Parts: sequence; C-alpha cells; structure tokens
Amino acid sequence: MGREMRWWGWGEDARAGAMSARALRWLEGELGAFEAPRRGVALDDVRLDPPQLPEAIRSGFADILRDDRAARVLHTRGKSYPDLIRQRAGDCVDAPDAILAPRNHDEVRAVLEACAAAGVVVVPFGGGTSVVGGLEPVRDGFTSLISLDLGALDALETLDERSQLAIVGGGLRAIELEALLGKRGFTLGHYPQSYEYVSIGGCVATRSAGQASTGHGRIDELVVGARMVAPAGDLDLRPQPASAAGPELRRLVVGSEGVLGAITSVALRVRPVPELTRYEGWMFPSFGAGAEVLRRFEQGGLSPDVARLSDETETRMGLGLAGFGGMRAAALGAYLRARGVAQGALAIVGWAGGEDEVRARRDAAGEVLREGGGVALGQPAGKAWLRSRFSGPYLRDELMDRSVLVETLETATTWAQLFTLYRAVGDALRQHAPLVACHISHLYPTGASLYFTFMARTRRGEEIAQWAAAKAAASEAIVAAGGTITHHHAVGRDHAAYLEAEIGSTGVAALRAVKRELDPAGVMNPGKLLP
Repeated sequence: MGREMRWWGWGEDARAGAMSARALRWLEGELGAFEAPRRGVALDDVRLDPPQLPEAIRSGFADILRDDRAARVLHTRGKSYPDLIRQRAGDCVDAPDAILAPRNHDEVRAVLEACAAAGVVVVPFGGGTSVVGGLEPVRDGFTSLISLDLGALDALETLDERSQLAIVGGGLRAIELEALLGKRGFTLGHYPQSYEYVSIGGCVATRSAGQASTGHGRIDELVVGARMVAPAGDLDLRPQPASAAGPELRRLVVGSEGVLGAITSVALRVRPVPELTRYEGWMFPSFGAGAEVLRRFEQGGLSPDVARLSDETETRMGLGLAGFGGMRAAALGAYLRARGVAQGALAIVGWAGGEDEVRARRDAAGEVLREGGGVALGQPAGKAWLRSRFSGPYLRDELMDRSVLVETLETATTWAQLFTLYRAVGDALRQHAPLVACHISHLYPTGASLYFTFMARTRRGEEIAQWAAAKAAASEAIVAAGGTITHHHAVGRDHAAYLEAEIGSTGVAALRAVKRELDPAGVMNPGKLLP
C-alpha cells in the first residue's frame, strides 16, 4: 500500500527532527510554559470495533484485502488537527472495516460495483494527507465502510516528450513522479507541503495549489485529462490541448474529493527540468508594503514562480523558531535596523528556467522590490526556506506533544478586499489563540491567497471543542468578508457547511444532481464536499 506515515502523526520517525532549546524558549514566551512532552496511546491500546463487512465483499476481494489493526488505524483519518487528536487518544472505533487495495482500473471498477450493490461505503485513500476531514469514515446510515487504497496504481504510464504530456496512475506519489520524470529530463513542478507523501490523484481530487503555483504549479492548470471510476460508470476524459465540446467535465474530476468516484489515472502537462533555480529573501517595512509589490508583480507580468510574503507576526515567528542566537542574530538584527525594516515582513521569491531568463526576470523584479521598500537578504534566506518547506507538519506533531493547539487555514479574495479579509479573520482567531500569523503565497491578477497559522495552549479534554470554536469563528469571518472558504485544502468535512454560502443553493443542487447520477447508491465518501 505504498509508503506509510505514522498512524498518530505526520511522516516517518526517520524524518522527524526536534525543536532547538532556543526555539522552545521563544514559543514559551508567546504561549506560556509548556508541559512535559507526552505521546498518545500505543497502537495495541487503540479502540477498534470488530469489522463488519458483507461476506460477498470479504471473499470476493480476499487477495487485495487487509483488516489488521495497523492498517485499519492508519486508514481511519487524515492529518488534520482534530484527526490527530482522536488518533492520539486511541479513538478509532469508527475505523474502516477493511482496506481494499486494487491493482488496476478494472479492479477499482469491480470494487465500486460490488460496494454499491452491497451498500458498503467507499472512502478513496491516496497519501492520507487530508487536513480538512476528507478521509473521516462517515457511514451515513450504512453499516459497513471500506478504505479504497489506490497506492498500487503508481505507474508513470506514458511520457509523450514531444507533447510534454504525462499519463500517471492516480496512486503515484508526487515525490515519486518527480523522480521518474527527472530521469527523462522533465518535471511536473507541483510542490504542496504534503509533497513527500501526497498522491497525484489526491492532489487532483482536492484541487491542490502547490508552492510554485504563482509560476506554474496549480494542479487544476496542469490536468489535461483524467479517468475516474464512478459506481454508475467510467468517466474517461482523453487529454486535449483545448476543446469547445460543452462544459468542461474535467472540472468535475478536479476537486471531486472522492464524492463522485475514484481517480485511476491523470494526464498532466509537464515541462523540461529548469536549468537554474534561484530563491532569495527580501524584507519589507510592513506587510502592506510587501503586498503592494506582489500586486504590482502579478498585474505587471513580473511575478516570480514562487512568491511568499509573511506578515510581521509570521516573520517574527519564523526567526524565533529558526533558533538564531549569538553573533549571527546580532548581525542580522543590526542589518535590518540600519535599513528600517527590523520589525518588517519577510518575502521569499524564486525563479526557475534558463540562466539568462532567470537573470533577466530577477533583475526586473529586483527594481520593483527595491522601489517598494524591499531590503535584499540574498540567497541564504531563500535556501533556508527551501530546506525547511516540507517540515511544518513535523513541528506541529512536536507542539501537540507539548499540549499546543496549532492549526492552519487558508482563503483568498480580490486585491481590493485583501486587507479587509486579513483583519477580519485575524481578529476572529485572536479571540481564541494568542499567536496568529499569516502569509500570502499564491498570486493572481485579481487577488491573492491568505494562509493563517494560529497557536494556543490546549485545554485538557476540550481539544476538539477548542479547535472547533476557533475554526468556526474564522470560517464565519471568511464568509462575511466574501473570501473563499478554501483556497487549496479542499472542502472535506470541515468546510462543507459553508459551501452553499460560496456557490449558492442552485450550485449545491447541481452538484447533488451529478452525485445522484454518478453514485446513485450514495456510497462514495459521504459527508464530504456537499453540505
């Protein structure tokens, strides 16, 4: 079933690090003294109900079925904060009754047909990285539920170098696809924070953005074809460069979240591996000053491929958690103070391409950065971000060990409304958490994303309720301010109640009609996407 993560947290033990003593002291100064680290229950003590699976499913798919304790626990949920709180507490009584791991498209078809006929819920499972409750085992009145692990559909099926087009299995991990493409001189260039574990089908199902989305990385812009198995039949959308043949059905697959069917293969635009990548840090006197530069970039056709701007709090938090001290910290502080940006906002910008192209784009951007008050920090700051860009979830695990609520959420809106939304969500979260930080990480001609991180000491025994209150406050602020309820983490279970506010009752009815047509028995991932 592929590379498996820790059942109680993110990633693998070998990849996890530890916060420095200096970083811990900084956080304690913000949140108060930490408790001694404590981990959840042992795997053997996790609470599980006996599996209830129709005999026709068990015997009919015995060669691709697992129902051992470890597999059931691992496939119970994703990696959201409430998911992990429940996992750590050993609460897996709602675990899948079994895990089925089909090896090809036809076996996926057979599983879905059998489950629809038997009334068995199917929750598609790729890398297990959902952070919005997308894998929660909601039975919705049905007795049995299986996790459909697509990890065996992991082939690079074809690479058309002339067309720069790759067809890949839906279960192939993003990191593995990059390795396979790299051997042929190509790259997809899609790097979400979950990059090391997420599957390509999962990226497509959740409309993942990726850290280079400003340049070329949004998954919905890279998908040119797809194959999805629904209980009612196959949706086989051949790759086309463009078409006027009615509404674009690929958009039903991209963002479908396992509610309509299971994605078995995807056709993707790829590009040659760039000759050079360059990442730099710049400090601005304020978040507002930096945001204005990013707007000028995007609307003037000068945007880097990576453009991230932290607000003053996130900048301060990043420096604090980096654990700088001694002469290094003193020298950096003196440099920033001398240039009037000591309490400012940090931007990371990056370019990829041929050496001459990168140099020309960087030089043109540099003029705008300096005109906007930016102070160059050079490539070391950019390289430091590059080294740590996939490590955030490990930090969350360590903070959860120390009874800290740490969560993220994201939204997007127009440039005209950006700071109205920024203030509204920040104010809502500060009623529940003392540390609230934000960054912009995806740019569009009409607007940008806002990605919030918030932290608070947990109330023992009330962790889920504490999280839910903060999440609801932020979600209601987003809706009231006209932002999208999710920019790149999908709807899942956590955001489903707010979908109608974004797409209207007629939009919800249209999605429900598609759901009824493709999944008439209603067995595909209930409780997600649709309110």
